[in-house]
Amino acid sequence: MAEDDIKSFDVAFECDATGVGKMRCEMDVRLMVPEVIEWQMASDEYGFHGGDGSAPLPIAYFIAGLTSCLMTQMRAFSKRLRVDIENAKISCRCEWVATQKGREPYESAPKSIHMDISMDSDALLEDQLRLIEAAKKGCFIEAMLTPQNNITHRLKTADGWVDC
Repeated sequence: MAEDDIKSFDVAFECDATGVGKMRCEMDVRLMVPEVIEWQMASDEYGFHGGDGSAPLPIAYFIAGLTSCLMTQMRAFSKRLRVDIENAKISCRCEWVATQKGREPYESAPKSIHMDISMDSDALLEDQLRLIEAAKKGCFIEAMLTPQNNITHRLKTADGWVDC
């Protein structure tokens, strides 16, 4: 197969969640395709929602998944693109706003997701930016969010921050 041949592959996850205790959620998470791998996870809310804080908040899994997905793609694609990087770091900030009328449940709306990226590399700036662009396109979580959110990224350079 030639290097520029297009190929595709499917990925599928499933999650079964059960509410236990006050606000705790216990989940069986499974990668189903291309192979089967399973994890048991839990989340809980803190006192504001009546939980006990016995596990990470659901949003903690979201931000951890999003940030680590981009990091994984950067590290994997650096080899494919021949862009040597070391000490890669990403700081991610997610913001949203909640509005509530009287005693009605509040409604959440996303405001922004901002990622600051730093790495040690002797590669040209354009190659580092090409790597980040490839990682953004390869991150499954970001790909699911991009139509709904404005996700920004910056690369830390010796001269300051560069938008990417």
